[in-house]
Amino acid sequence: MKELKKYHLGDFLNRIMSAIAMAIVVAVTPGAIIVPFISGLSKTNTFWATINTAANMGMYIVPVAAGLLAANQFGFNMIEKSSVAMAALIGSGAVDFSNGTWTLVGMGDLINIILVITLAIIVIFLIRKYVGSFSIIWDPIICGTLVGALGMWSYRYVHMISTGIGDLLNSITKLQPMLMSTLIAMAFAVIIATPLSTVGLAYAIGINGIAGGAASVGVTACFMMVAVATYKVNGKGVSFAMFWGSVKMMLANFVRNPRMLLPIAIVGAITGFVDSFIGIKNNAACAGFGQPVGPINSYTYMTGSTIMKLVVLAVIYFILPLLVSYIVHKLLQRFPKIYNEDDWYIDLDQK
Repeated sequence: MKELKKYHLGDFLNRIMSAIAMAIVVAVTPGAIIVPFISGLSKTNTFWATINTAANMGMYIVPVAAGLLAANQFGFNMIEKSSVAMAALIGSGAVDFSNGTWTLVGMGDLINIILVITLAIIVIFLIRKYVGSFSIIWDPIICGTLVGALGMWSYRYVHMISTGIGDLLNSITKLQPMLMSTLIAMAFAVIIATPLSTVGLAYAIGINGIAGGAASVGVTACFMMVAVATYKVNGKGVSFAMFWGSVKMMLANFVRNPRMLLPIAIVGAITGFVDSFIGIKNNAACAGFGQPVGPINSYTYMTGSTIMKLVVLAVIYFILPLLVSYIVHKLLQRFPKIYNEDDWYIDLDQK
């Protein structure tokens, strides 16, 4: 119990969320990037069909990978890590048992996975000193089986709530695309600049369609704003890294100077507003990604000629957010109290 108390609530949850976010990124990225390019080839060639299947199978490792990575964040040993991963898989909802057959049905409900992993880690801390050398017996039983079984029970209720939230957002976005696309893009632009995971959030609430497209566009808008803002004070290398999504490198800067989120929110809102007229779409697995994953997956939802689709994607994911970011950057430079270029400097020697 003393070991558990040394982690304050924010640190404890941040470790778990970081692990789950990484598990999702690792599992989803191959399918998000590779599948759109080879799905046609996979229908005519067994080699590409195998690659296509392998890329899509990645999503099934999320509960196990999330459990292992989360346990690793707390320095657990191999038995403890395996027990947490076991609980995560059992309680995730990713495996369905009916008519005597086990079926993989996806990565499961992310919110329930978070709850199960959190409980499993707490249980490990609570029983550690009592099980001692018998941990190889009791950890899988108490943590893996019992906590996992509790997750199986909670899954139906948690999944009902999480899908309900996603359905509500998706429905409202269809009715009010202008308002909701603006708000969603602005929210995701800001969230990606915090320790929270946009990938995890998007998948957890099942945001998709136009709402999913707005989220992805918002994340990319953040990349572009940070790339523009860091160009002068950090140089081309750092700016290029931000352009491709390395904004988490700026977390310490954002914490020290929350005013940095203002231009990000502005660019996200403007880009999302414009997107409401275009109607870019994305699914829950890719809605939390910016470019390159976002536009690649959005392409699969578009109709028309290839050139027109590429032009539209280039405008909404690259040209528009870059242009808006540059304008916002120049305008806010006139107000040093709310926008200071020094805020955007990264001391790489301390990273």
